[in-house]
This record gives sequence, C-alpha cells and structure tokens, in this order.
Amino acid sequence: KNAVIKQREKQFDPPLTIVVKGTTVDFPNEDKIFHNVFSVSRPARFDLGLYKSGSMKSVEMKRPGVVDVYCNIHPDMVAKVKVLDNAFYTITGPDGAFHIEGVPAGEYPIVAWLPSGGEATGKVTIKVGEAATLNLDVIEAAT
Repeated sequence: KNAVIKQREKQFDPPLTIVVKGTTVDFPNEDKIFHNVFSVSRPARFDLGLYKSGSMKSVEMKRPGVVDVYCNIHPDMVAKVKVLDNAFYTITGPDGAFHIEGVPAGEYPIVAWLPSGGEATGKVTIKVGEAATLNLDVIEAAT
C-alpha cells in the first residue's frame, strides 16, 4: 500500500510520514496552484517537477533514513519521511509509552526518534509470553 502526502493549502499533509523501505509515497496536488516537490536528502534525492492541481507524482523510498521534503515554489512547505528497514515500529502516546505487537522472541536494537531532535538507541530482549519494558531519553532540539 502506498503512503500519501497531500499538498493542500500550501502545506504537506501529514507533515510526518513513516514508511518501510520499498514503499512508494504519492504526492497528490490538491491545491488550486502548481507545486514542485523535491528532496536533496541522501536516502531519496528527487525532483518531481512542476505539476498542477488534480495531478499526482510518486517516489519509491529505497533506502532507510530521514527524507526532508520541500516545495521549490513555496519555501514554507516542509515534510519529513522516516524510512525504516522493517515494519516493527510505532508512534508513542503523549506520555511516551508505546506497544509493538508481534515481535518474535530475541534481542533487538531499538531506536527512539524525534523529528525535531536526535535519536536514542538501546537494546531490548523479547521473551515469549512476556512484556518487555525499556526507558530511552530522547532530547528535543532547541528552536
């Protein structure tokens, strides 16, 4: 299934999208004006060119990392695509708590990431029939 980042009211919606590598991201233009979506990020460099309302262009995200997406015409339009190696991810609740279903038993690296900050890394051991707990501190960047 493709991910979708709409161009609407001179903004990208949603401003953050998380996908697994190999996923195609669609960029439909729902504004009544032209846009030119591009990225110079190492995981996905692209320039979709100028396109009008009602049309759509797409990009396959082939490498993991953070892809910063912009519009060449409207500098306030910014979105991020976090491209992951695997589908074991989630978005935390307001309190930072999270739950990931279906992870097989074993030891795994874990990464917590904020779009406006850095990453915190650790390891987690999953045992059959048990919940694993873990604490990571991720620091939001000063603005």
